[in-house]
Amino acid sequence: MENVLSSLIPPHGGKLVYRVLQSAPGKSHLDSLAKIRLDQNKQMDLEQIAVGTYSPIEGFMGEEDFRSVINTMRLADGTVWPLPIVLDVSVETADQLAIGEVVGLSDEQDEVMALLHLEEKFCFDKEETVIKLYGTDSLDHPGVRMIYEMQPVLLGGQVDLIRGRKSETRAYELTPKQLRRLFDDRGWSSVLGFHTRNIPHKGHEFIQLKALEDENCDGLLVQPVVGKKKSGDFKPEYIIKSYEKMIENFYPREMVVLAAFSTFSRYAGPREALFTALCRKNFGCSHFIVGRDHTGVGNYYDPYASHRIFDQFPDLGLKIVKFDEIFYSKKLNQYVQGNSLFPEDENDTLRMISGTQARAMLLRGESPPVWFMRPEISSVVLDSVRSGIQVFEG
Repeated sequence: MENVLSSLIPPHGGKLVYRVLQSAPGKSHLDSLAKIRLDQNKQMDLEQIAVGTYSPIEGFMGEEDFRSVINTMRLADGTVWPLPIVLDVSVETADQLAIGEVVGLSDEQDEVMALLHLEEKFCFDKEETVIKLYGTDSLDHPGVRMIYEMQPVLLGGQVDLIRGRKSETRAYELTPKQLRRLFDDRGWSSVLGFHTRNIPHKGHEFIQLKALEDENCDGLLVQPVVGKKKSGDFKPEYIIKSYEKMIENFYPREMVVLAAFSTFSRYAGPREALFTALCRKNFGCSHFIVGRDHTGVGNYYDPYASHRIFDQFPDLGLKIVKFDEIFYSKKLNQYVQGNSLFPEDENDTLRMISGTQARAMLLRGESPPVWFMRPEISSVVLDSVRSGIQVFEG
């Protein structure tokens, strides 16, 4: 039951979806169902639908919602939603399923994780989809490749989760319900969300603490992504460990919560920036930080497209806190935003700070300078790198 006395931002669409079965159906019933095996990405989507991260969505999208999202970035009922959440199957699989049937959704070990109440089967035009979603049909774009690799038939219908997927970071993967309860218990009403795939450098620290102070929020939710990432990205446990150290030693501990968000990159640039914000709204965030080139993909999108997309949707209900590139000013011995520089700063020795640089230095076993990253944070990674332990995704 939702806390009617909560002063937190309401979930997107007004109601937090929760489609988790209290008791699992019997084995004989599950054995009798037709089954669809889900990969890790689909398992994550399934779980996030069921626990309400994608509220107001209650299942894999039907055709009306799918087409509306692709064309307008809204569900058929007008609610803002930028990305399709779909379940694709082969023609052969679709032909064996009947509308109205209950289908078992299983993991790689063929254990049933959830039930799908099949309401629709429909085909989609991949070429039209990639152009509208990504603005390109180039096969060099990872999102385009992902769509072209999909099966041709989409299944729509509500889901009921029986159990979550197997995950090494499960203890950190708090649901919207759990985080909202935690924020309520702390007496927070305004919560600032931060999305990351990196261990914290001084630029992140500057952004997080400045936004927390400027927006006068009660607390900060740091929520690293722990789903499938690209080669060279930090493994989730190192992002979590480094933030734990950060919170323990350098942040106002009573004002920060660390939790993990299991999802995967859709490579959708500004649409994905909007998606990450709406998910945080469901987790209880009233404010959300969007940096320059947030969820960027190579050079496919203007670095500020992820800022501008929010101007199209004044009805989101949460405040977007926008940041430009962060530089370290040697002259001032402080951190500055690119958009706050003056002509007279041209003589300053400005040093750029980025996650890409951090990964490159740490990969080489180098300690980043103190102005770039706290030594206590870089040592979390370097101690393992120097011991030959794999810190980055392969």
